[in-house]
Amino acid sequence: MRSRLQTMFLLVATVLSATAQAGEKKLNVIIITADTLRGDMLGCNGNKEVKTPALDALAAESVNFTHAYTNITTTTPSHATIFTSLYPRDHKAYSNTARISSKIRTMDEIMKAAGWHTAAIVNMPWLNPEMSNILQATEELARCKHVRKAEKTNPWVLDFLDRQGKSSKPFYLWVHYTDNHTPYHAPGKYATMYYPKGKDPRAGKSGSLQKVWKWFPVHHQNEPSFKRWLKGITDVQYVIALNKGSVSWLDLHVGKLIQRLKRDGLWDNTLLVFTADHGESLGEHKIWFSHSGLYQPTVHVPLIIHMPGGPAHKTVNSLVQLADLMPTILSRLGLKIPSHARGRDIWPLIESDAGGGAVFLEHAGRQLTGIVTPRYKYIKHLKNKSYNPGYILHKGKEELYDLQKDPGEQHDISSAKPKILKEMRAMWKRLRDRRGKDFKGASAKVDDQTEEMLRSLGYTQ
Repeated sequence: MRSRLQTMFLLVATVLSATAQAGEKKLNVIIITADTLRGDMLGCNGNKEVKTPALDALAAESVNFTHAYTNITTTTPSHATIFTSLYPRDHKAYSNTARISSKIRTMDEIMKAAGWHTAAIVNMPWLNPEMSNILQATEELARCKHVRKAEKTNPWVLDFLDRQGKSSKPFYLWVHYTDNHTPYHAPGKYATMYYPKGKDPRAGKSGSLQKVWKWFPVHHQNEPSFKRWLKGITDVQYVIALNKGSVSWLDLHVGKLIQRLKRDGLWDNTLLVFTADHGESLGEHKIWFSHSGLYQPTVHVPLIIHMPGGPAHKTVNSLVQLADLMPTILSRLGLKIPSHARGRDIWPLIESDAGGGAVFLEHAGRQLTGIVTPRYKYIKHLKNKSYNPGYILHKGKEELYDLQKDPGEQHDISSAKPKILKEMRAMWKRLRDRRGKDFKGASAKVDDQTEEMLRSLGYTQ
């Protein structure tokens, strides 16, 4: 049964969408992706330790999708899914050196053709159009030569917003932040915000960090830049505290972006999406400081959507996926959704948060695949891999977890629950075999500098 308030919000959103379609007043669109940000790190998602006042305030003015999932756990492949609504098995990008086909209609192409000024700032070189090809029609682009952090990202973004405040043309902007990616960027007070006051993380010649070093991915154990980042540190909890500090640091800069939108009079006419391409493991399943595996820390991401005139302080608990973003945004703008889209418009979930459904999951290099439902997680190993000593992959192995009883995924019930395993396997096969439009992928040309950066971040060996 619809409440009067829900009906009112739906009417407002419908009117705004129809207005945009008629061309009377087009909404600006901003998509913010926080690279490697876990969904459970935000206060609005239940985290009582990490301070995220700006994002919590954003959620209070928006719709917060608390059960959002990435479809793949690597930067370029995930962003390719966000901006095409294709699964990796469709767009073929399974690594950060992949390049999607120019035949795929990307978000910026659609927006530019419909009359929006398209812009983006990307902060990893492999997202540049000459490599990823996911920015096929971006008119104003801040390319990246080196990994760029928030304090260097925001000046470009704020200047862009100031200029748009004087323009009559609507804009479409993608902002990419990297502060939550290794090496975690938490400058000044943010470095020790979540670490015991007075404790020395470099005390002694060895400690908890050295004890778990053997579980780090092989390419991290011997990578010079990774060693430099952690040189002298002996307490693994300090590195985890750095990750938490990087979240609060990011929150500060997202808050400044929103403040500028409000100051420049753009907020009430801007559809803003905040999400992440994937999460990060901080020791769970012996996976340290990487986004290996398909466990919750890596696949569960934040998703907050602010729609002018739309619902505020609304929480949706139904399963959604990053492939849903393009259809949802285009529908709000009254624009046609490409026929190739795998995702759906999730805005109706505001009216009927029915739950159910399943999200199809994949892993870089086609190493793992699986699905997640409101209750269960199914994972299938596709290759034999030992690059992560704490989580060895065995081709053909299956894992099954009851997320309601075991949210930490500590107890594999694949042997104990053969009936459920069979049902989940069948559901996974149906999603895997659902036919979509097939595109040819390609490998990007990688220069020596970018290759070294990929190696230092653990993406190549």
